Amino acid sequence: MYRRKRRSDSFRRRNRRSGYILEQLLITLLVCAFLIPVALVLVSTLARMITIPDSYQDEVAIAQLRHVINVSSEFECNGSELSFLHHDKRQRLVLRNGNLDLIDPGTQIFLTNLSDVTFELSDERIYVTYAHFDQEPETRCLGHI
Repeated sequence: MYRRKRRSDSFRRRNRRSGYILEQLLITLLVCAFLIPVALVLVSTLARMITIPDSYQDEVAIAQLRHVINVSSEFECNGSELSFLHHDKRQRLVLRNGNLDLIDPGTQIFLTNLSDVTFELSDERIYVTYAHFDQEPETRCLGHI
């Protein structure tokens, strides 16, 4: 009789263990169900923080243009186009497809989402006036000639 009792106890323990894995899985799924919405909120907040405002991008672009202008010579201003000699190559700054592009050789984009650009040579300085769509025009000095 003692043996029978012992077998039934081991059978009960085995049944309890097989249900233990299911309990772990359900608890894990429940924890994940609570954490997923929190993670989504955090990711969307980080995505909004990563976007750089246009004003910061404009400052970087103007600084890059100033570097190009400072090492260039023989400037010719034609309203919406500025041409100059840069490292013995004739290059042009023009508005194309809403971007301020440096053309010849190749194309480099400096300012984006522009509606209008004009260049002006005065007082031995080069000025650029640009306007983003639905914004007021902004005039900046690019450098000295």
